[in-house]
Amino acid sequence: MRAIADSTVVLRPHELRLKRRSNSSLWQIHYKIGSKKKWLRITSKTSDLDAAKQVAEDLFHESRVLEKRGLSVVSKKFKAVAQVVSNNLKAQVKAGTGKKSYADYYRAIDSYLMPFFGNHHVDNITPALISDFHRWRTEKVGYELKASTQNNHNAALNCVFDYAVEQGYMSESQRPSTKNTGEATEARGIFSTEELIELQQFIRKWGAEGRASKSRYLRELLGLYITFIACTGVRPGTETKELKWKHIEFIQKPSMRVIHITLPQGKRGGRELVARNELWPLLEKLRELQPEYKDLTLEELIAKKEDKHLFRMRDGTRPYNLVNAFGDCLRESGLSKGDKDGKPRSLYSLRHYYATQRVLEGLDFGQLAKQMGTSILMIERHYSHLKPLMIAEQLAGKIPDDKTAQADEILRYMNASPVRNDVISLVGASTGIYLPLVEANPKATKELKDELNKALGKAT
Repeated sequence: MRAIADSTVVLRPHELRLKRRSNSSLWQIHYKIGSKKKWLRITSKTSDLDAAKQVAEDLFHESRVLEKRGLSVVSKKFKAVAQVVSNNLKAQVKAGTGKKSYADYYRAIDSYLMPFFGNHHVDNITPALISDFHRWRTEKVGYELKASTQNNHNAALNCVFDYAVEQGYMSESQRPSTKNTGEATEARGIFSTEELIELQQFIRKWGAEGRASKSRYLRELLGLYITFIACTGVRPGTETKELKWKHIEFIQKPSMRVIHITLPQGKRGGRELVARNELWPLLEKLRELQPEYKDLTLEELIAKKEDKHLFRMRDGTRPYNLVNAFGDCLRESGLSKGDKDGKPRSLYSLRHYYATQRVLEGLDFGQLAKQMGTSILMIERHYSHLKPLMIAEQLAGKIPDDKTAQADEILRYMNASPVRNDVISLVGASTGIYLPLVEANPKATKELKDELNKALGKAT
């Protein structure tokens, strides 16, 4: 058995003792209460041994009373507890051992819970304070968060409470009930290819009408940003904010060259995707917007791995808020709601457009889920009702004329032209380049021909 140091005074064996550290004249109280196996520590704030003994005995008796009443023995500020929980969640996400939802939890803790509850004691979070938090949060963001987002916040709050109970900073009886005042998430409005092309035509005119150069630059970039999301399916904001030129590469495959994009951050961390080949004119246009790259070809810029953001305006600055600009654009163009479904549109409607186009194309749900950084369950939930009949009708070259709900869905999404032509048309509307890759990029054409000739054993 380890010998007790000379600076330790035992008041109650295995329950209460005083200890003075070599670098301090003050006595520290170490105590255990009830079934707690962990030693709790607090300073006596005195160097007098007799006084320290009295403080320790008083603290011990008060703590026993608190435990019998089902209250916390040690009180901690919410911020101190929440910071530990947030750091633990971040470490698990980084190590790949945590749930995907942990990223949502630590963001909620850092951005909402600690700023509001931080200076309150964790064992004194009351239902009234929870209600005040809801009002504060609504004022902070300017609107009532959807039910799904509030569920994430509530789960994050309970993670903090779980840890506080485990550490003895609060009792289970002191845990307040959370509430959800948000509405269920509504399906977003959809876009057809024709509507997106109409939107791009409007943006060209709208951009030229901007009084200030900053407005014209922002609107010009917005048009390219819209098409990029519609053609890649990335999450606007979360996955585009830190996207840089160095995250894009051209990879030569046996029959074609593909555009490979590594998204550095997003809803569930970083991920990779393969963009459609028709996207290259859009990248070329983004290169043209940035004067420092005027002497580089797109291929040279991609090979250079530049550590600069992809979405920058002509003056080199990054846009402050493309969400508001997109909302203004929809209102001015009269396209804020879908003609077919009447639902409000947002930037996420472009991601929905991408998924719909891929379903039309017959892409496997598993591949689409991986490409979009989501689950197969989510893809099936939103698109399984479209796939079987849509693909069958498309292959047969017919559009159903019956009055079923499935037929209405098919008519809503189907376009007369092939999906690939839709993408080329959309990219062309935003860049002014309508030619397919092999026609507009001779270098890529030659590379492809050389590869084919090698495969056929012919001399180039």
